[in-house]
Amino acid sequence: MILIYTHTITPRINYTIDLIFNTVLHCPYKITNDVVFFNESILPKIAYTQEKKGVEVFLKSDTLLFETDIKHKIPSSNEFYLNLPQFFSTNNNSFLPYDLFATVFYFATRYEEYLAHESDKHQRFQAEQGLSFKCQILNKPFLNILIQDFATKLKQQFPQLEFKQRSFNFLSTIDIDNAFAYANKGLKRNVAGLIKDLSSFKFKQIANRINSNINSNNDPYNTFEFINSLSEESKTALHYFVLIGDYSNYDKNPHYQNKGFRSLLKSLSLKYPMGLHPSYESYNHLEKISIEKQRLENIIEKKVTTARCHFLRINFPETYRTFIKAGITDDYTMIYASQSGFRSGLCVPYKWFDLQKNEGTNLTIHPSTVMEGTLRDYNKLLPTQATEYINELMQEVKNNGGEFVSIWHNDSFVAEQEEWIDVYKTMLKAPPNLPNREG
Repeated sequence: MILIYTHTITPRINYTIDLIFNTVLHCPYKITNDVVFFNESILPKIAYTQEKKGVEVFLKSDTLLFETDIKHKIPSSNEFYLNLPQFFSTNNNSFLPYDLFATVFYFATRYEEYLAHESDKHQRFQAEQGLSFKCQILNKPFLNILIQDFATKLKQQFPQLEFKQRSFNFLSTIDIDNAFAYANKGLKRNVAGLIKDLSSFKFKQIANRINSNINSNNDPYNTFEFINSLSEESKTALHYFVLIGDYSNYDKNPHYQNKGFRSLLKSLSLKYPMGLHPSYESYNHLEKISIEKQRLENIIEKKVTTARCHFLRINFPETYRTFIKAGITDDYTMIYASQSGFRSGLCVPYKWFDLQKNEGTNLTIHPSTVMEGTLRDYNKLLPTQATEYINELMQEVKNNGGEFVSIWHNDSFVAEQEEWIDVYKTMLKAPPNLPNREG
């Protein structure tokens, strides 16, 4: 066990130290503000405070973890450490030249997203406004890297310390935004679509629409048997997220009472975990999250405890508070739409901290790493370039014993997307073949 002294124990201190020592390093710890107890202890000791204590490991603290409000705080990044921008720099008296605890807290809680910023057209915080993107480290789980460096230095100082090595994990997730292109959409939507196709002379689509409504197995978006087979062949964990909200401009799945749609979801849920994909409209109407969750639970006859927001529309802290109230325990929304990588600087699941309430929660965040729509539609990468970038990101996660979470959509497995299907197949084959890097 390691003993950590700080002059004031705060919710932010408790959260950050638990994230570092429990979540990432799997090392038991104890926090104290009792100077006498600290001085008399024979345990390995760290002092996290303003003035240097007579211990081997003194970490000079910034004020961030002792504050209770949210200030306009953007740490400078003019200096570098481990070839990474150095945030919350300290001085030569400190064990580290920067405040690791403040750095971890700032990025893990998404502090900067609570500050005034310009949102995109979908009301999302833009990746390009984030510090990680501006500092060109979005493609690295830099918090994991810094924590592991800290652990290495602590081990040199205290050889008796033991840090459990995390194992790499890969999870393929599929968002079902549109289970069918034509089938199970109802008479009104199909007639409107047919008239539109006729007026545009889209005869192939007309034929597809008719065939799909005769037999939903012919629907081009009904790619689930193929997706499942790829998962089984590669022995890759698979997790579905289902959009089940009311119809709107950005919510276009079949009606939740449609028998064909319900049959599909029930069938998939028998073999694979299924989570909620809260609708686009639920961003501004949070009450819809519980309604949609109940709908899905009624269909699959199972409790739903996982979620990823449609369009990755997340509003801190309201969305996560609503998840907790609704019984969602695990979220997979932590990724940008326009850039792949590590939105929070972490590649391991960790607990969410409610910055406005200034308290920790039991909601687990699973950072997602890459989405096909980001690479293909936002970044305009060629399939070969996408494969190379995916491998780079996956290697970063593997180096840090993290969880690599990919996002694909069932409508990306249509015949016209053959090259991107190959990207997906290559990604599924990549994990076992990745060598461990030295260092």
